[in-house]
Amino acid sequence: MIELRIEQQGEAVKVELTEELLALLGAKAGDTLVIDGEAGGPFTLAARSTDERFERGRAFLDRYRSTFEALAK
Repeated sequence: MIELRIEQQGEAVKVELTEELLALLGAKAGDTLVIDGEAGGPFTLAARSTDERFERGRAFLDRYRSTFEALAK
């Protein structure tokens, strides 16, 4: 079991991830942590790298390229 402390920092709330948790998630600084689940139910954590987010964005732009070009006119 890994315990994390939730702290108030100005207007934001932060959670500091341990090296152990980063290793378990396969995450590093700059990655996005995706939390999937519903209140009261189990949660799934996954790390998404910056590269993966850019690839998903590029795929979205490619898929709707003609739409964006039409809107730009």
